[in-house]
Amino acid sequence: MQIDERLRKILGELEEINCELKSKALEKAIENIKIALHGEKIGGEGFEHSYMRRKIVEMIGGNVYVESELTGISKLGYRPDLVIVKGNEAMIVEIETEKRNALRKMKKVSKILSKIKSNPIFSKRILRVIFVLSSWDDDVLRFAKSKGFDVYLFKGDELFKFNDK
Repeated sequence: MQIDERLRKILGELEEINCELKSKALEKAIENIKIALHGEKIGGEGFEHSYMRRKIVEMIGGNVYVESELTGISKLGYRPDLVIVKGNEAMIVEIETEKRNALRKMKKVSKILSKIKSNPIFSKRILRVIFVLSSWDDDVLRFAKSKGFDVYLFKGDELFKFNDK
């Protein structure tokens, strides 16, 4: 058994035990194992979300804006997880760990996409919308494809681009 698998097994057992005991020491151990598996978390997001963020940035590269105030998009009532600018491309990146939230966010982005495109940072660039998902179903993938969104799927500790061609 590989170390990653062993850590996941231990994590599951500790979480199960902690449901009954509610121990601060166990909660700290659980957090430390999650850091060992996924790295430090960023802000209020979970470990998996932070890990997926780091992986997509490594894959795509470019200039990364984590806070949308830098782009002014938040004035539209929408705050993406990341904005990546790379050459003549600008990418809005959404990271979702629940398929229900992913579909809801996809619908929201598709409704305001024309407003987003009018933002100066995107106006002279090719705009791509990227969703990084750790939970999905056929409905989520179909919707993303119908809107022309790029989808990256997170399985185990690997991130790969979804191709439905």
